[in-house]
Amino acid sequence: AHFVDSALPFYQCTMQRAGDSVLCSAMSLATTVEPCEIERCTPMPLRSLATRLRVVALEHRAWLWRAYLPQQVQHRPEFLSAAAVAVPACLVSTDLLDQDDDAEDCISEMKPAHQDSGSTCSTSLEATQSEESSIDGSSVVGRVLELSQEPLGSRAVQAALERADSEEQRCLLAHELCGHVHEIMRCPHGNHVVQKIINTMQRPESLQFIIDALTHQDNSIVQAAKHRYATRIIEHLLRVCPPAQVSEIVENLLKVVGTLACHSVGHYILRHLLECGTKDQQYQLVRSIEQNACRIGRSTFGGIVLETMLTHTAVEDKAWVARAFAQDPAVMLCLAKTKRGHASVLLLLDTLQGYGDHRALSNMAQHMDALKASRFGRIVAQRLETACEQSCL
Repeated sequence: AHFVDSALPFYQCTMQRAGDSVLCSAMSLATTVEPCEIERCTPMPLRSLATRLRVVALEHRAWLWRAYLPQQVQHRPEFLSAAAVAVPACLVSTDLLDQDDDAEDCISEMKPAHQDSGSTCSTSLEATQSEESSIDGSSVVGRVLELSQEPLGSRAVQAALERADSEEQRCLLAHELCGHVHEIMRCPHGNHVVQKIINTMQRPESLQFIIDALTHQDNSIVQAAKHRYATRIIEHLLRVCPPAQVSEIVENLLKVVGTLACHSVGHYILRHLLECGTKDQQYQLVRSIEQNACRIGRSTFGGIVLETMLTHTAVEDKAWVARAFAQDPAVMLCLAKTKRGHASVLLLLDTLQGYGDHRALSNMAQHMDALKASRFGRIVAQRLETACEQSCL
């Protein structure tokens, strides 16, 4: 009833198209809820609720009914029986499902609306585990590519990889993805299968087919590093494989440091190299950051890369990079005025002060008014004033 009262003025036309069954279902369920419990329930748009129930019907997963009831009452006995009630036939219409923009997201995620990300409905979890267990290891063989692109199928393949008795069995499953690595690593479900392959293989040479797929096509490594899912595969490979095996991947990444440092996803791989890379990889990366100081300093995500570098690299490397950025006060100003960049400027000032570079500090002090005009710039201005006073002493 609370759902209806809060959402009906906005979605009345939608519900007339969908039918009155949703309203009747909501009202019949609400009659057993105490008024005090209704007041504590979070309102949910009725159109969204109708979409989710249609998805439940299409998926033939009646146990999900209870997951979308208010969390405060979904475990009560009367709702346990209500959870098994069939979804009204009017909600199964594919025409109505196609008209909802968020229907596809509901099918792929099926996340209860009234539970936070840290909690899971026990009934939903048990049913999911039951469906996963129905796909045993033998039924996965020959279907890895197909199952990896489905939510439950992806979990079944990952479980089969974990339960495999030998490296040969894992390789048998993993090699079914040969020729489709680029496709699977970009899949929201398939990328978890590739990650599981990397983390369960005991011999790094068993992962060579993934590396070959990345290095076979021109520019594929850079494109993967800029993809929200594929970049995870590169990070896992860099962590698990010996440096010699992934040297070609690292070489390609180091050629485009300026591009990746300014990219919303690509900067993560550079931070990983700065934190976990070899000394030689870190040295080459620092030199590239130094050469691209102007470009990185003016980007939104460049400040994050710079902060990571100033935190995890050698003192000598910090000094070279700090001087490179201090040569252009405009770059420092761009960084100082942003939420992500001002922390890196504070580290740069500490590095310059530690090496007694008073000239760079005085050049920055000339722009004190511009710094004080912005929220994060004022934090930098306070640190700069302190550094200048200490240098005068």
